[in-house]
Order: sequence, then C-alpha cells, then structure tokens
Amino acid sequence: MLKRITGPQALTVVVVAMIIAVAGLANFSRAQAPQPPPVRIQVTTIQLKADMLTVWEDLQKNEMIPAQKKTGLPWRHTLANGATGQGFTRLTIIPLANNAQLDMPGFITRAISAEANANYNAKLRATILSQRAEIYTLEQDASLMSNLTAMPQLQLVQVASVLPGKGGEFLASMREDYLPNYRKAGVKDYWVWTLNAGGPGGQRVMVRLLDKYADIDRPALLQQAGLSQEQQNKIGARRNATLATPIENEVYRFIPELSYGLPTGAAAARATN
Repeated sequence: MLKRITGPQALTVVVVAMIIAVAGLANFSRAQAPQPPPVRIQVTTIQLKADMLTVWEDLQKNEMIPAQKKTGLPWRHTLANGATGQGFTRLTIIPLANNAQLDMPGFITRAISAEANANYNAKLRATILSQRAEIYTLEQDASLMSNLTAMPQLQLVQVASVLPGKGGEFLASMREDYLPNYRKAGVKDYWVWTLNAGGPGGQRVMVRLLDKYADIDRPALLQQAGLSQEQQNKIGARRNATLATPIENEVYRFIPELSYGLPTGAAAARATN
C-alpha cells in the first residue's frame, strides 16, 4: 500500500526531484552539444636555392596564389625564417578541409589546366633544394584564438616531442596551468597543434603571435601573470614530465605579400570544413 507523503517531507521530495531533473537536463545538454569541427592545416617547409628566392616568390605571387583564390581556398599564409634558423627557408600554410582534398588535382590544374600545372612545376623544381609537407590538427580546447583583423609580424614557434602515452597529460597541463595564466598575461592568440602526418608521432607545436622581436625580451608569460618562481617551477615540472626532449624554439616572419585571409576563431573552423 502506498503511503502519502505530506508536509516538510513532501517539500524535500519535490526539491530533490527538481535537482535530479535539472542535473539530468544538464547532462543531456552536454551530451547533445555538437563537437566543434576539427581545424586542420597542411604546412609545407621549403628550403630554397639562394639564387632562386625571387623566382620562387614570383611563382607564388603570380601563379599559385591566384589559382588558390580561384579554386576557393579561403586563406594561405607564407612565413620566412626569422633572425635564427636556416636561411632561405619558407613555410606555406593552407587549410585542409579533409583528407579527400589531397585526392584532388593541384590548384593550378583546377584553376587553369594540367598543362599550366606542368609548366608551373617545371619552373618550381628549379628553385627548391628540399621540401617537406606535414598535416596538423588544432587542439581547440588547449588554444586561445581571437578575432584577428591582421596577422602580426612574427610567430614564436615551439616544438615539443611528447612521450608515448603522455599526450593527454601534456594537453591537460596546457589547459589547466598555462592558458589561464596566459590570459592573465594578456595573450590573445596561442595555438597548439598536433602533428598527424609527415613527422614523428607525439609532436606538438605551440604558436604565439608577436608584434616585434622586443616582445621576446619581456619576462616569461607565467611571471607576467604574477606567479611566483616556485609556482612557475611546479608548472614547468608537470609539463616537463611529459616531454621526451627539451622544447625547441624558432621565430618565423610573416610575409603579407605572399599571404591572404585570416583563420581566426570560429571562422577558422568554418573555413576549413
């Protein structure tokens, strides 16, 4: 036989039921929330012949970039080695909607003809000493992205080789230790990429945008965020425990005349899918 509940007991039951219902709706909402589409890029690193640098740049400006725009590629960035690194190095970065994009004919073939593409490649080969292509995926929850209106002059690129099985711990440290403090330090854009193909497994690349070389002279970001040296050491030790080798640093210079478009924030996800 059912017993009717009245008075304070009834109110308690109602409140508990409401809490359970709200919690259930929240869990359902989280479960149903769509995951942001992956943001992928193809990075090509080119080592040029010193006497062919101008020829390569003219080919990009006059033939490749017009073809990329004509075929609907939403953006393309070109970087050069900065004050350090191997000279006459250029990086081209384009969005990769999916792997099926790699099955498609080249941009010039699609924009003009196969014959025009063959002529372009013949001229291009004469300018290059070596070339390597890699594919990366943006770790969106471990990155900071603002609505850029123009690309800064420099990019500080850090390459981390993560130990097998430590990728999750590395990203957790980025989310929990670094990003909150980087925000305090005023950082608007800090991109963390995972290498998917074209290089060693476990590699992560962190990119920080800079206006000038003098920005590198400023105190470390964790120090700018107000952390004590002891706090900085603790955070550093947590991340270092996930690394196979020390982090490598390089600075690259953005080349606006060989670039177009801005992959910023949610627009980047829309542009690459």
